[in-house]
Amino acid sequence: MEEGRLKKVLIGEKTSIKEALKQMNENSMQVLIVIDNNNRIKGIITDGDVRRAIIDNVDFSKPIESIMHKNPITLSFPANKHKALELMKKYSLKHIPVINENNEIVDLILWSDFLENGEVSYLLKDVPVVIMAGGKGTRLDPFTKILPKPLIPVGDKPIIEFVMNSFKKYGFNKFIITLNYKADMIRMYFSENPNKYEIQYIEEKDFLGTAGALCLPQAKSKLKETFILSNCDVVIDANFDSLLEYHKQSQNKATILAVMQYIKVSYGILKIEGNYLKEFIEKPEYNLLANSGIYILEPEILNLIPENQPINMPDLLILAKEKEFKVGVYPVNSPWFDIGQWEEYKKAVDFVKKYNSLGEEI
Repeated sequence: MEEGRLKKVLIGEKTSIKEALKQMNENSMQVLIVIDNNNRIKGIITDGDVRRAIIDNVDFSKPIESIMHKNPITLSFPANKHKALELMKKYSLKHIPVINENNEIVDLILWSDFLENGEVSYLLKDVPVVIMAGGKGTRLDPFTKILPKPLIPVGDKPIIEFVMNSFKKYGFNKFIITLNYKADMIRMYFSENPNKYEIQYIEEKDFLGTAGALCLPQAKSKLKETFILSNCDVVIDANFDSLLEYHKQSQNKATILAVMQYIKVSYGILKIEGNYLKEFIEKPEYNLLANSGIYILEPEILNLIPENQPINMPDLLILAKEKEFKVGVYPVNSPWFDIGQWEEYKKAVDFVKKYNSLGEEI
């Protein structure tokens, strides 16, 4: 690992969880190595540790040492890559710190190191990914007067191809694309299909929202087992293999992929009692879980959708909860962009450029 990249994952043991999560989100590697003042390893923080902290409602002002894994598996320098791969497979690890004789961190071996040279890959899955690509994308005018939103470019690929590639690298290659606005252009783009996606299409006559097309007969006939639903404008660096495993183990009827977001208010906030000041909070910062626009669903959920009526996924999930279906949340601390908004689109373009400069793929 390059020295600059290693520095991005190092963090002091007394740093607050809140600051640590920001650093993890910025380094885009879902890992932090906790060190003392002498650069000696004290522990490791992974996305799984973060997820447990969020679920347990841990106070984010606490030091990072309160949630770190204190006895991580390590390798001695110089690291044997074959030994690293064996450990990763045996213990389902994505990161292994490399230390010298003084217990100082000198390197970090990533699961992606092996993915890049083809030594490791995720098994192909029979779980289809439904991509909702029929909307008009009016928030991206004037681009969408010419192109449908799924074909708006981010770097050298259209949005929808980024979405599909992010699933494909975790073994998902069966796609069902719902179409409406400028449907022929989307079909034409995938006519050559050099990435060898398995693609089926569902075309809605009316605009049915982000869930309504699932009730169409051609959708129900294809969705007899567990499936994933994704908006067509989501760029996220998340492990969909782990998401599916969590959904199955939890026996959920629906699972929402949620993303930690950091909201800083640029003003002093007043809390009052009646007409009197109770508290003054200067530029507070909040940690919130946002809906990523990606879900795992069981086919029973489809029976709740009204026929030929628009309905959006949040409304469907609220209805499912009211009907006492088990609706779970899988929180992650990952880079995430909803490209349906101009400001987010610009951020996503910058994010993709950064990844390309590191020789990585989203």
